[in-house]
This record gives sequence, structure tokens and C-alpha cells, in this order.
Amino acid sequence: MSQLNLNRPDELQRDCVDDFFEDFRDAYEQCEATLIELEQHPQQPELLHGIFRVVHTIKGNLGFIGLFSLIPLLQSLEDVLDDIRKGHMAYDSSLCDVIQLTLDRTQQWVEASIADAPKPLTPGELQQICQRLTGLTSADERSRGVRIRQVLGLLDSTHVQALAIKDELPDVVNSTATTEPKASSAVDACRRLLQYYRIRMDADLEFFIQLLPALEQRHPRWQGRSARQLFLALEMNRLAGNKLDQIQLAVAVMLHDLGMSFLPLQMLDAQGRADPEQLSVWQRHVEMGASLVASSPRWQDAAAMIWQHHEQQDGSGFPDGLDAEDISEGARLLRIVDEFDLLTNQHEHQEASNRQLITALVEISKAAGSKFDPFWVGLLNEAVKLHKQHFQR
Repeated sequence: MSQLNLNRPDELQRDCVDDFFEDFRDAYEQCEATLIELEQHPQQPELLHGIFRVVHTIKGNLGFIGLFSLIPLLQSLEDVLDDIRKGHMAYDSSLCDVIQLTLDRTQQWVEASIADAPKPLTPGELQQICQRLTGLTSADERSRGVRIRQVLGLLDSTHVQALAIKDELPDVVNSTATTEPKASSAVDACRRLLQYYRIRMDADLEFFIQLLPALEQRHPRWQGRSARQLFLALEMNRLAGNKLDQIQLAVAVMLHDLGMSFLPLQMLDAQGRADPEQLSVWQRHVEMGASLVASSPRWQDAAAMIWQHHEQQDGSGFPDGLDAEDISEGARLLRIVDEFDLLTNQHEHQEASNRQLITALVEISKAAGSKFDPFWVGLLNEAVKLHKQHFQR
């Protein structure tokens, strides 16, 4: 990478920044995947060495585009990683969060600099985080846990400016602090999302949306589920150039588990892991949901998505054991959205953490080609990373 000359014309500066940011994104994604692998296999030193090398490279490249103020942050992170590599500090999930959040703040600072937007941290906050990070290397084992929590508090409580986009997404996906009744909250959230994605309301859509509160109230973990899944599906479709009919997709997303509301409550937690007799009953929810939607000729495409949303790429799904190209495109997308929401909302009232998001993305990515369509898996990763703040409550 050639060094940035601040006296050159703007277009040459932009080329240099674009080259850096492309390399940075690749390094960032590599770190995310390695951190999860390291948490599962902490005794593999080559994984730590890999993260150290990537962080060292990012730190060096920051100087090439003139972001010298960020170098101390990456140096402090290097110091922590070096201590872990030398065995002075045991790697665990809390240190995973420290590393990940430090990289998140670095990414947000770079994005803000490129967009000429306000920085996510003040110089004072940045300096304090650097000091706390470096302090971890000299802390004894008894006090290290407290210090790690202090670092996490500084990293996680600071105000983060998202990179500006043309249209501002309505903040409805994870609104938990609301004074509205849950019923009206679910309806209004989905209405606003449909409006944002320029889907016109009509009598059918209004009727379908009115079914959502009863569906969400059927199980505590389902509260907010309709808006979460609707946003993710429509955003992935947008990134694909609206490859799917937006209205058919929206209806399929909102109603794909309508059949689940007719099942006994104990089966809603089983998620297909029940005994063979119960499993057979549980699997019928796709038939019940699809048949209800298919009663109208207008919604045949949505009904097909609902019918097939538990089919898998390798033919191991249900109800028909379809594989790959025999599964409708919308069902392939919906299968991924459904799984992602399940992985990131497994416990009632538990907020999705950054690590949960990464774990879900890694798990789904590993199953690309077997369970999930690789094309839509790629767009899931892009959508979540682009709008991460909407999935972390």
C-alpha cells in the first residue's frame, strides 16, 4: 500500500482510503471468525498469532491514511494479545468481547472518518480506553476480572455514530423500551417497516398484520420477532436488488409460523427436537400455515415459501425433502432468517450480545451449501454487519 500524500488531489486520496478500507473489512471479518474459533479451541496458539498479526497489520495501515490518533488503541490491544500469547493472561469469553468491541470501535472510527462524520469517541474517551486496556497487562489475576468489566463498560457505553445512509431506517427492530402495549407495538413496527421498504398497505396486508400480536403473545420469546425477521428478510432482498417480490416475501415472513400457534405450548420450545410422534405433529405447522395463506389465489408464492421454509440445500429438510434448486428462492432466504433469529433470541428477555451475533453468523456460514443457500448466507452477513446496531438491543 502506498503512503497517503495529503497534498494530492482528492481522488487519489480517496483511492488510497478505499484500498485501505477494503483490506480493513477483510481483516475485520477474519478476526470475527477467528475469535469464535479461538473461544471454542483456546489451546490453539496459531489462532492467537493470527489475530495478533491482523491487528498489527491494521495498526500499521492506519498511518498510511493519516489516522494516527487510532494507533494507540490498536497498540494497547496488541499489548493485551501479546500477554495472552505469552500465557500471562488466560483467554476467555470476556476477553473475546474486549477484542471484538475494540475492533468494532476502530471500524466505526474509520467509517466516520471516511464519511466525514462525528467520531464515535472523544479524545478523552479514547485515551481512557487505551489506558484501561494497557492496565490489563499489569493486573493480577484477582483484579483482572474487575478491570475487564471496566474496559467493557467504556467500550460498550460510549455513543456510537453509525455511518450515514441515504434513508434512515426506523428504529423498530429491537425497541424494548416502549410505552406502547405489545400488541400495537408489533403492528406499528411492521407497518413502519413496510412503509420504509415502499410496500403499499392494502386490505390483505392490514388483515395479516392484525394477526401478529396474537401470534407473538403465544410465546414470550416471540415478542418482537415479526419485526426482527421482516427487517432482515427485506434488507437481504434489498441488497440482492429485490430479487424476490417484496409483498410476497413480506407476507411469507409475517405468517410462516402461523401454524405454530395451533400447537401445544410445550412443543413451541421443542423446535423439532421432540420424540418422533411429537416431531411429526410439530412439522405439520408448515402445512397448516401454508394452507391458510394458499386459500387466496393472490398469495400462492407466499404460501410456497411458507410450505418450504424448513427445506434444506442437501435435501435433509421437510416436508418434501427438496434440495437446492427445487426449493423456492424465498423459502431459502426465509430458512436463514428463521435460523438466525432462533440463534440470537434463544432465551426470554436476554439481549443479543455482539458475540451471539458473531456466533450465529459463523454457525450459519459453516452450514452454507448443506443447510443454507450460500448466496443468501452472504447477504445475511452483509445485512447484519451493515445494521449491527439494530440487532443488539
